[in-house]
Amino acid sequence: DVYKRQLPLHADARATSRMSAAYVLEALHDEAVHEQARRGLVQGRALVEQLVRQAITDGHIDSGRDPATETNLLLALTGFTSLIELDVIEPQDALAAIDVHLDRLFRST
Repeated sequence: DVYKRQLPLHADARATSRMSAAYVLEALHDEAVHEQARRGLVQGRALVEQLVRQAITDGHIDSGRDPATETNLLLALTGFTSLIELDVIEPQDALAAIDVHLDRLFRST
């Protein structure tokens, strides 16, 4: 349920989502902010990939899965934030899609 805290499903998460969006926009125009944001995202992505690799090692994810691809797919799910914020999809539909992906990923063993 960690991912539910990352989606703008309640007021605090919506505020965080909007601050993150503003930060990304600022990073597009300020080299120092860009480098700082990039470093943080690289570190965050590395952490997610480490978790995926550990799940593969522990047998929770099929060993035939590519850790880099699975990491990228999991991170792509964060794109739901904008879709929810702009009323393109309903929060429950985003949660259902994430649940389906996670079930497929972790049931493949």
